[in-house]
Amino acid sequence: MLAGLTGALVAAPASAKTLYFPHQDATFLHRFQRNGGAAVVPEQAQAEGEGLPLVVFLHGTNPTSEPHLWMGGLRDLRPLAKRLIESRQVAPFVLAAPSQTKNAGLAATVWQHFDLNAFVDDVVRATDGLARIDRKRVVLAGHSGAGCNPRGGLASDFWSAGSPLPLALVSIDPCLDRKMGGAFARRPTEVPLLLWWQPAIWVRQPAKFRAALLQDKPEQRVDRVRELPPMGANPHEAILPIAFESALRELLGTEQS
Repeated sequence: MLAGLTGALVAAPASAKTLYFPHQDATFLHRFQRNGGAAVVPEQAQAEGEGLPLVVFLHGTNPTSEPHLWMGGLRDLRPLAKRLIESRQVAPFVLAAPSQTKNAGLAATVWQHFDLNAFVDDVVRATDGLARIDRKRVVLAGHSGAGCNPRGGLASDFWSAGSPLPLALVSIDPCLDRKMGGAFARRPTEVPLLLWWQPAIWVRQPAKFRAALLQDKPEQRVDRVRELPPMGANPHEAILPIAFESALRELLGTEQS
């Protein structure tokens, strides 16, 4: 299974409809970089009619300042998304991701000022005339350090402004400790958390994470915390496509899947 997914990740670019656009470039990018936002519009998209779900992906720490991490090069989620859509295993959706290269080497500074609603606004503008986005079906997913900052990334307090809530939060191999458990517990009870992790690379504290996560009305929460065995030479990266595909199937799966 891992070999097949790895092959998909290093395939040719998924689609000619990958759009690049500005998104808080002054905040997230170095001065010599531009157009930090990326959006992949599927072939099935329409400018009018029923809107498509939007999956927003936040990469983890980025010490090499690589633009568009996991959205190009040898590490690319686009072929995976394209395969699932074209095989009708998931409904068509727009995959979009901001990029952070400046101050991105530590979990404490990655996605510190991320605003989901502002990013969705930028995606809607960038895809105008190509696809219609359903703002009520937004999934926010993140890998690694995107789920390690208790005041940023997946734990950002973007719902306090009264904007539409995301359909779900998807956290893949984040930090599992008391602080992050408490940070995820602050989210509205209507927003489910889907989390996958593996025990290699660094020490986790799943018991403390769970205790903090469920401290407030656990009967009203929908939390799925799943442990996977370490895989490949770099288990921290190998888990991402596997968990990401599982999340897409669970949230956007079709009857055919």
